[in-house]
Amino acid sequence: MATTDPPHISTASLFSSLLEQSRKLRQETETADLPPIELGLGEIERRARELKKSTPGRQTDARARYLLRAAGIDADQNLRDLEAIDFQAAYEPSMPVDTDINAYLRSRKDQNIASSIEEEWEAQKQRIFEHFGLAPKSSPAPGNGDAFSGGMSAFGASSFGRSRLGGSVGPGGSLGTNSVWAKSNMGGSVLGKSVATRPAEASATRYQGNLFTDVDSSMQVELSRQVQQRQQRFSQAVKQLNDTRLVADPGSGSFPLMKAFGEITGASGKDMLTLQLQDSWKLLASVVGETESGESNPFGGAQERQFVRDYILNTAGDSQEAARIRKRIEKGSRRFLEKQFNEVIDKTIAENPQIARVGGVPSVLNKFRGFINVKMAQNREKPDWDPKGFECINEIPCWAMVFYLIRAGLLKEADSYVRHNQPQFQKLDRGFATYLHAYTAHEDRRLSRQLHDRIQGEYNNRIRHMEDCKDPFKPAVYKIIGRCELAKRSLPNVMPTAEDWMWLQLVLSREIDRTSEPAHEVFTLEDLQKSVTQFGAKHFMAKGSNFGLYFQMLLMCGLFEDAVRYLYSFHFVDGVHFAIALTCYGLLRPTDNPLKADQELLTLGANGEKQINFPRLIGYYTNDFRTPNAEEAVDYLSLICLNGDLPAPSGPAQLKICHEALRELVLETREFTKLLGDVHADGSRQKGAIEKRMKLIKLSDQCEFLRTITEQAAVQADDDGRAADAVLLYHLAEDYDTVVQILNKNLSGHIALDDGIIGYQGLEGSSAHLPPDSSISLASVDDPAQLARNMLGMYQNNPNILRKISLRNREACGVLLRISDAKKYFEEGNWEECLAIIDHVDVIPLDPRADIGNIRRRAQNFGTLHETVARNVGIVLMMAVESCNRLGMELRDSAYADANKVQKLGELKGRTKSAMIYAGMIQYKLPAHVYAFLHSREVAE
Repeated sequence: MATTDPPHISTASLFSSLLEQSRKLRQETETADLPPIELGLGEIERRARELKKSTPGRQTDARARYLLRAAGIDADQNLRDLEAIDFQAAYEPSMPVDTDINAYLRSRKDQNIASSIEEEWEAQKQRIFEHFGLAPKSSPAPGNGDAFSGGMSAFGASSFGRSRLGGSVGPGGSLGTNSVWAKSNMGGSVLGKSVATRPAEASATRYQGNLFTDVDSSMQVELSRQVQQRQQRFSQAVKQLNDTRLVADPGSGSFPLMKAFGEITGASGKDMLTLQLQDSWKLLASVVGETESGESNPFGGAQERQFVRDYILNTAGDSQEAARIRKRIEKGSRRFLEKQFNEVIDKTIAENPQIARVGGVPSVLNKFRGFINVKMAQNREKPDWDPKGFECINEIPCWAMVFYLIRAGLLKEADSYVRHNQPQFQKLDRGFATYLHAYTAHEDRRLSRQLHDRIQGEYNNRIRHMEDCKDPFKPAVYKIIGRCELAKRSLPNVMPTAEDWMWLQLVLSREIDRTSEPAHEVFTLEDLQKSVTQFGAKHFMAKGSNFGLYFQMLLMCGLFEDAVRYLYSFHFVDGVHFAIALTCYGLLRPTDNPLKADQELLTLGANGEKQINFPRLIGYYTNDFRTPNAEEAVDYLSLICLNGDLPAPSGPAQLKICHEALRELVLETREFTKLLGDVHADGSRQKGAIEKRMKLIKLSDQCEFLRTITEQAAVQADDDGRAADAVLLYHLAEDYDTVVQILNKNLSGHIALDDGIIGYQGLEGSSAHLPPDSSISLASVDDPAQLARNMLGMYQNNPNILRKISLRNREACGVLLRISDAKKYFEEGNWEECLAIIDHVDVIPLDPRADIGNIRRRAQNFGTLHETVARNVGIVLMMAVESCNRLGMELRDSAYADANKVQKLGELKGRTKSAMIYAGMIQYKLPAHVYAFLHSREVAE
């Protein structure tokens, strides 16, 4: 028996460990069970010294010495050893205790602050390095296996043929959703939190800000650069999908979404998970029947929402529609696995040409013969693959040939091979050719009852126990053709991979009537679904990381809702787009009331059927990009209306949720021009993203929806003080009178922005007129005066619009524009032009010969002024008085003196006097500083 040498421990390490343990002994000892210490160390030391001094000398008893020596103890040597021990070095007295508590607390505070800063800096530095690829990820993401070389399947742990179902059966493997958006009219927000409100940790990993309570966020894989690039290309494909739906005619086919998403996924990388996801898209394309795109008809194949009736509307498992869709899933998944197996054969032969020895004739049989040669060479060490046990025809293992042809879906080739070698097969098994031919001829690969009973009898009586043959492929072929021994549905010797196992389950499953068939012959797709869910994710995982394989298994057995939820818990980007693709074809059941079940992704319907909360799945997904790219968000949110074709109340509820989500998007992002449209200075209108997709969101009253959503956004923009946005939105809502009111309000505030006048800095050149044919957006104009001129100019050229605007508002807008011009001249020092404009608008009396009665009447009519004009009377008075004062100073400083000079000074004084009297009569309606300014600028005689 082999012995194991004890591990070598150095003496220095041993003594170091003992020293460290001795130092900890004092702290680790439970003092509660020890007696109290009566003497201190100092007192013990003092008494020991006194005891030593009081001892006269060392006295020994010779008898004791002899007694100890007889027992083999050298007392003298032991005494010398004890005296040689340095107890002072062994015992290190503790340092003096610092009793300054405040100093200690300050020190601890400084240490904590420094430690926190250091830890935060290291964490932030690590995140930065990880983001730019300068450092490896701190926590490796599950599922990112080794890179897969080659172009074949990504099913299983690594490559095809190495994923076994040998593990034990085991079970498969909450953040708040309060919204910062405006409250929805339906009782809650449709979209959830925006990315701007995401916590720092969540944004660092780019995980979604809103998750469902039934999704384990700890399993979520951090978004890599590869997935982010895939996400961007997915959005382009979704836009292309919507563009196609807008122009497509009914019955002309649909956009090949599965194929497009599959190509995007395949181009994003060659790692294991990416290849598995690419294969998943190919699988679904096979199920729904998307044809390979070609020049003749790239949009051929399945129609949009083709399977709604069979899958979504008919939830009863025993209905004909449910049986029809299960049959389609079984056939599509089987075809995909058979096509995949053909690719594996080609790759295996290409990698082993010397072993395969295909020869010069590239026939199907020669290719499969070469594949069998490779398999025989690879499995020569296994007892079941002993060449002596195989039955051969022309030196070819005939049962292996038939088996692999059936596994690859080449039934006609298998039947032709058997019939070509029928005499030899007659010697091996007389009735096999008949069984295979009947199996191949039937569309559903079924045998008649008579043939079925015959093959069952042969299998049970002879082939099952291998009485006459040790060829492992012969019972496998009989099991497949005759559906024999359904209680044992695995052939690990010849079908070792998970893909082989699933193909066998699909081949053996039949959609039959449970009441009319024997119980031992009943195995349907529903039974397969139960088996897969009972196995759970761990059974299909290799080393706990290959979650893509279990996702594939869920798809192949038709558990689409479980598959979406499972993938979403790891990769929400791909999970969302699989949900979109399935919804497009009607293969994903939506939650009946998404707003009520807003905390759960997977819910149960009235009949126990599983459902996906599709609206919130889409809404939460737009967190990452709806603010920087609102148009992409519209493309995704419009997909919610795909379920609008369902009968009431589910269908109308889905439409209402989509429309509510679009309202929330407009109000949150405030991208009004992109979403609702724009108006150019020449009066032309540009449609927004929502209006362009009116056909997709299925509005019964498009004008009413646009008017409602535009008015809501306009009210918010007006409340937020964004006048340009409010003007644009009210114009789009065709509320032209409100547009002019906002223009007046905005222009009035702009004029009164600096009522101190002196030192005011305006917007130079902002009032320049745009050319009549300008296509500049009205919303891009920042100057209130220029915005008002553009809008008034456009309205005056349209009599229909002009009739909808009140005359009082139009006149007020004209007056404010003239006052704005006067203020501009005032800032430029052009006093005469400023005074002339003020005199022309006639807001205040400036007549030098006006009597008191006329001024009083003007003061009494102050209340009749438009409120936006009355607000600026004070600044008009100050500009008028200051202009008169400056002109008077210029006249007095001039070198000439004549009658005109005196006359002009008198007129200026009269104008100032009229303004002063008017200001005095309305003194309680103007700020106090206006009067202080006016009195300080009085024109001298």
